[in-house]
Amino acid sequence: MSRHQPAAHGVRDTFPTNVPDLIKWLDTFCPEPMPRPGQTIEEVMFAAGRRDLARQLKKQFERSLERPNAL
Repeated sequence: MSRHQPAAHGVRDTFPTNVPDLIKWLDTFCPEPMPRPGQTIEEVMFAAGRRDLARQLKKQFERSLERPNAL
């Protein structure tokens, strides 16, 4: 098994190996939360936290591209 294809992923799904692809992956798997009736506050907050982390990583990556000698 390749180190770039963790066992938890399907054959066609590989984990991103670079930052731009990771950002895209996070946007897909950590979407903006849309609370549904019946969800607990804990579930809503967990989803919001996941999305906030994705936003922060994207923001930091974009800032890194603005610095001289980035990547």
